[in-house]
Amino acid sequence: MPALTTLDLYETHSKYLDASDNTPDAFRQALNEIMPRIYKLGYWREMLLEHSQDASLGYISLPQDTDAIVAGLIDNNPVPTRSVWHDYKLFGTNDQDDTVLSAFIDDGYASTYRDIETAEQYYFELQAISDVNSSLPSNDYSITISYKGSGTGDGFDNITLTSSATSSVGGTPHPNVSSIDKIVYKNIPDGHSIRVLAKRSGVDPITLADIKGESGVVRYRRYRIGNVNTTSTAHVLLKRRWEDVDGNSDLVYMPSNAIVKHGLLGKLAEDNADIQRAAYHWGLVTQLLETDTDSYRGASKPTLKVAPNGVGSGMTGMY
Repeated sequence: MPALTTLDLYETHSKYLDASDNTPDAFRQALNEIMPRIYKLGYWREMLLEHSQDASLGYISLPQDTDAIVAGLIDNNPVPTRSVWHDYKLFGTNDQDDTVLSAFIDDGYASTYRDIETAEQYYFELQAISDVNSSLPSNDYSITISYKGSGTGDGFDNITLTSSATSSVGGTPHPNVSSIDKIVYKNIPDGHSIRVLAKRSGVDPITLADIKGESGVVRYRRYRIGNVNTTSTAHVLLKRRWEDVDGNSDLVYMPSNAIVKHGLLGKLAEDNADIQRAAYHWGLVTQLLETDTDSYRGASKPTLKVAPNGVGSGMTGMY
């Protein structure tokens, strides 16, 4: 069972929490504490997913439920993934967002999914993401966009969109918006995802962010790519990232019940300052993950083949 909802897990695993605080909300908080640690312990089942994205602008932004690129293709050609300093050290760059290498270059985090490339007059608008929900939520939520443009000087101006004002259309467009500093959201209800768009007449809207979660600040993992053209596409294998759960229907990806059980017991021991018992449970979590991953891989495990009498007395066909 590689995935269960938080409600399913609560019904089977809540007994491993402190009995004095055994509620669905406390259980979700416990999952938000232990699961990021478990997610970082390896590439076990359900930890990898595939994703395709337009790469014509020389960068891609990873979905917010993913952590990093494991392997990737540009226009169906495999290219390496490099660290954030790699091209600066080797070649330098004339622009902070460009690279000359045919590789995925780690560029840290960005405040938007897509950048505003040129200073133009934009409106901001919220839309429901149709494959998640058909309409925007009606409760009292807010999304604040900090932007730089003409009239903002060296600072930034803010506009706040709410349930009663989901678009800035109707007044004068924000003059010459050139960049977005941050997008802050509050009180988004469970089960809703909201898309933030920058729009102007005559061109396709720019997707600034897809927002899911109650409150927070939008951040996207960004990779720069060199030697692309107007039709370039990236296809990548990504490592999944834990997203905090806040509802009964949120999914938890896990290889087995026993791993979550020992994670919860390890947390309980830490809360009670029992370091020895906590170390025991977290050691079991690591051991169980390694065993489960080895079993899950099946025949795909690499096999070492040694040919001492190969050509030139060397070894060929090592893997």
